[in-house]
Amino acid sequence: MPSPHSPAGRPAAPPATRAPRQAGQARRARRLAVAGAALALCLPASLALALPAAAAPASSSPAPTPKATHYPKSTFVVGDATDAVDTLNPFVGVTSQDYEVYGLIYDNLMDYGQLNYSPAPRLATSWSTSANGLVWTYHIRQGVKWSDGVPLTAADVAYTFNRIIHGAVERASSLAYVQNITKVQQTGKYTVVMTVSKPTPGMAKLIIPILPEHIWKNVSEKQVTTFTNSNPVGSGPFIVTKFAENQSISLKANPHYWGGKPGISNLVFQYYANPSAEAFALKNGSIDFAEDLPNQLFKSLQGAPGVTLNNAPSGNFDELAFNNGAATVSGRKIGNGNPALLDINVRHAISYSLDLPKLVSRVLLGYGAPGTSIIPPIYQQFHYNPPASLRYSYDPAKAKQILTADGWKTGAGGFRYKNGKELSLRLFIRSQSSTETQAAPYIKSWLNAIGIKVNTSFMSDDQLTQVIGDGDYDMFVWGWGVEPNPDFQLSVFTCGQRSIGTPGHITPGWSDSFYCNKSYDQMYSEQKSLDGAARDKVVQAMEKQLYVNDPYSLLYYYNDTQAYRSDLFTGFAPQPDTSNGLLLYQEISWWSYRCIRPVGTSPSLTDHNIGCQHITGMGSATTTVKASSGPGAGLIGGIAAVVVVLAVAGLLLARRRRTATADDRE
Repeated sequence: MPSPHSPAGRPAAPPATRAPRQAGQARRARRLAVAGAALALCLPASLALALPAAAAPASSSPAPTPKATHYPKSTFVVGDATDAVDTLNPFVGVTSQDYEVYGLIYDNLMDYGQLNYSPAPRLATSWSTSANGLVWTYHIRQGVKWSDGVPLTAADVAYTFNRIIHGAVERASSLAYVQNITKVQQTGKYTVVMTVSKPTPGMAKLIIPILPEHIWKNVSEKQVTTFTNSNPVGSGPFIVTKFAENQSISLKANPHYWGGKPGISNLVFQYYANPSAEAFALKNGSIDFAEDLPNQLFKSLQGAPGVTLNNAPSGNFDELAFNNGAATVSGRKIGNGNPALLDINVRHAISYSLDLPKLVSRVLLGYGAPGTSIIPPIYQQFHYNPPASLRYSYDPAKAKQILTADGWKTGAGGFRYKNGKELSLRLFIRSQSSTETQAAPYIKSWLNAIGIKVNTSFMSDDQLTQVIGDGDYDMFVWGWGVEPNPDFQLSVFTCGQRSIGTPGHITPGWSDSFYCNKSYDQMYSEQKSLDGAARDKVVQAMEKQLYVNDPYSLLYYYNDTQAYRSDLFTGFAPQPDTSNGLLLYQEISWWSYRCIRPVGTSPSLTDHNIGCQHITGMGSATTTVKASSGPGAGLIGGIAAVVVVLAVAGLLLARRRRTATADDRE
């Protein structure tokens, strides 16, 4: 359920940030922090006031470094210095770590397939649609029990979806999935029928946790935002045993899981305020898996006894964003952006001035690839790869020619001017992101070289989010974590995702470039009802339009750097590529948790029943890291998402891995 990969002032991602990390982490914070504010606009006052406040940045009150704990051999411990679980209530969770755990406690109707992101059965064993595409029938797995022993039936599925559709808070958390659903009913003990207002191929990818009616029917709409769900009852492969908010969570294998008992007996997620402590814990065996380590720390683990490194391409990117003319949804101009950036030639010149391969080499240490279009190449089916004739390759001479032809003359100090005004731009950088702070001087020097003066300022995620929402910026660096279904990422550039309100009372929308184009909006609406090759074509046309119009200059796609104790655990099920796909924190998937097991033990029943495809070609315990950015397999269809309702879609972003990690952005 995302991720990624939330703005502190942009509707919907994890709260603005945690301890700084590297490129793969900044996303979560950027998106989630905004969720609370934006969502409040769409709810009754009584409910809006009840929403939990965005979690404070971890940097403001860092958790103590956890003491080394000796766990049983079959306990798998995951370390993460980006996020910690802050709530077990799936209707109000916002961090990517929240959603990583929800997918283990609860089952969805289906999963994204391990190797190709196509729909894979989970609670729903099969599904079908009517000839007109408006009625969907789901057959629910029989013999499944909730962790308290109560049988799970179609009534629980119908209850979950009806609660989401008709509840203000509940709907906000999953709006992109249920937007077109008009009716949900149980037609048999194990059959559910859903009706949609228009053909919606995304009904085959409903990644929503199914909840037990006998528990949640006792939680009123008024109580939903404050319900702690401290002892969650689920049907997933793991059961919560201990939870320390924003610190750690322990789970045990569900012995009655319908897919068979997982290969590990216990699972622990431990938050580290200090990434160095996380890396050390992996070396000394205190943890078994280190997620999204800063590049330098990741590199330092090469050759460590018993440790295998996995440099996995992911759905994340960072961009240099331009103020394309800040305005509200109603079209009212806001902010103080430099009008020079309204000139597409200036934006093109900037894009040609950037040496992206150097950024990947110097800043990411090779753990990524130069950026192009907004859907990363890991989603090959949707990714638009611009031809050489359109690509913004590093060409400072061409950048200078563009500015000269556009009337920008060279003046004192080598900086350009037109109509008596110097071409001087502000560049805002997230102080919480070590990666972006490293990229800033490169960007400034390249723009200076073509005659553009740059004044760099550093600010917190919260500050930058509001600054962007108010339109008080020229350029900034941040990023996104993109889900397998590109619908939300495409929606960010629609006119309806701009800010709302009046100066002094602005609430940021998801749009951070204020790009607004009617033909783009039309294509966005069109792709929601398409599937297969027809949808691919429209999505790529949208990406091409964005690439040509240049509201962003994509900097790079960064990989997810993961390390684990291969001398202790095996059986990972990478996604989408078994050679170096994501091992954990997969793009809204949870394959490995059900399949990993201690070294020397046989595959579990879960392994056989779920059908895990294991690692191939990763070598022994000290694998040499290969910097790979090649695309994985594509995915089919799409999930409907909201556009005009600004922040409501926000919480969905939390599901995108790494939307804003401490070091980058979510």
